[in-house]
Amino acid sequence: MNSSHETRPLRVLMVHNHYLVRGGEDASFAAEVELLRSGGHQVETYVRDNEEIDQRGTLRTAAGTFWSRKSRREVARILAEAEFDVMHVQNFFPLISPSIYGAAREAGVAVVQTMRNYRVLCANGLLMREGRNCERCLGRSVGWSGIRYKCYRESFAGSAAVVGMASWHRARGTWTREVDRFILAAELVRKKFIEGGFPEERMRVKPNVMPDLPGMKAGPRQRRAIYVGRISHEKGVDPLVDAWVDGALDIPLVIVGSGPLEAELKERARANPAITFAGRLPVEEACQAIAESELLILPTKCYETFGRTVLEAYAMGTPVISSRGTSPGELVVEDRTGYLVDPGDAVGLEESVRRFFALPDNERREMGQRGLDHYRSNFGRKKNLELLISIYREAMAEAGRAYKQ
Repeated sequence: MNSSHETRPLRVLMVHNHYLVRGGEDASFAAEVELLRSGGHQVETYVRDNEEIDQRGTLRTAAGTFWSRKSRREVARILAEAEFDVMHVQNFFPLISPSIYGAAREAGVAVVQTMRNYRVLCANGLLMREGRNCERCLGRSVGWSGIRYKCYRESFAGSAAVVGMASWHRARGTWTREVDRFILAAELVRKKFIEGGFPEERMRVKPNVMPDLPGMKAGPRQRRAIYVGRISHEKGVDPLVDAWVDGALDIPLVIVGSGPLEAELKERARANPAITFAGRLPVEEACQAIAESELLILPTKCYETFGRTVLEAYAMGTPVISSRGTSPGELVVEDRTGYLVDPGDAVGLEESVRRFFALPDNERREMGQRGLDHYRSNFGRKKNLELLISIYREAMAEAGRAYKQ
């Protein structure tokens, strides 16, 4: 493969199923499309939206989760209209389905699948149940526990549909025969998918695309800690509040976000006036709040698939405390860019917060600078694009595709 072939622009069909409430996966899809286009590559998109579910009905949606004829037909038509190099699937659940892989195979187009959650390993997509990490279905041909415990939206029928989809495609060899490369955003995620039976030789780690961020804030910051995210059990916000209340921390803590634990934790937090709930903020305002804080705390209890908020903090020179054994924690260089604690450990959180704020001002700022340096060296857009294109090339070679002049 000569250099002229390696550097020519690629033509990519990017596929994504939008969620009803837009979230991180939807933002990552848009960011990757923009990244490729900014690098001179041609990108077309095929998207479906969960707003369709109300019109389709539950039974049709469940059937389409296994195999969507509509999506396969529409993707085949797009691939027939132009010569594509790669079809990159971001999310196929629940409307698009893995049926589209076959359309790409028939068109001679390489297939890349990004795994942005654990849905094909675990019905709820989190590898978590009742506030604890759960691997009962990991590596099993059928995830019966996911149905038994109604892990998908507390529904037997919904859980059966999700488990059935994953089990059927495992049995027919979809993941081993029809996908040339899988992209995972963290090493922990790669390991979990390998444990789940996915082909190790096709798994590649590439972090999510990060936007251009303003960089380290000049001048003094507010002496405070901040949490940004969903206020729920799996995110570990309850032990975070416990650390402040039980530990009587007087350092201001700002909690940005909303979620099912919000009312309960607001009531709990009344015992310590240092805690403030700021509600949900637009992304730009949340990033600005991180930039104005001395410390970000992301105490997740679940594995997660990436730690976007950690990198946003690094990009603005803000040190981080996160949880060991999680994807966000994987991004923390202990004692260099922040600290790690065990998931759910309120005492460990309290001790780490006290340890950080006991440092001299210059040492806290140096820790933030190391985070910024780490971000620039490992997570910049140029490096991300180069890695993505190298994965596409591998997929094309796997699929037997030759680069065209």
